Amino acid sequence: MRPTRRALLGTGGLLLLSACTERAAPAPAPIDPDVALREAAVARERSLLQAYDAVLLVLPALGERLLPVRAEHVAHLTALTGPAPTAMPSASAGPSAAAGSGPAAVPVPQTAALALTGLAQAERATATGHAGDVAAASRSLAALLASLSASEASHTVVLR
Repeated sequence: MRPTRRALLGTGGLLLLSACTERAAPAPAPIDPDVALREAAVARERSLLQAYDAVLLVLPALGERLLPVRAEHVAHLTALTGPAPTAMPSASAGPSAAAGSGPAAVPVPQTAALALTGLAQAERATATGHAGDVAAASRSLAALLASLSASEASHTVVLR
């Protein structure tokens, strides 16, 4: 038996209606909490690098003492993000370029003692930030953050 014209039209209408009904959207991919924790750690390390660069531009005589510590922060950033260019600002850029760049930039004290004290405070704050994120991180990121925190804490000794 052949389908009637009315049956075919009715079936076509049902197909059109079913195509227009809402379908459940696929569930969004779960957000990895490590992403935000890693971004926060990267921001802290970049802030420290900015602080070191600003001090080195204003007080280049501290280079022998600060450049090895700065290099460790470059290594920390690389551990968090992978290799990237990390050139220091040129002396021709002037102290105001480094000291005024980025949201966390602060004026650099004109004396070595005050600059070292400021860097030590920044190191302690960064160590605390890294350590505070350990509990929420995955095992691998927690180990990295704990290591970075210990390193930052040890930098305060060099800065005394």
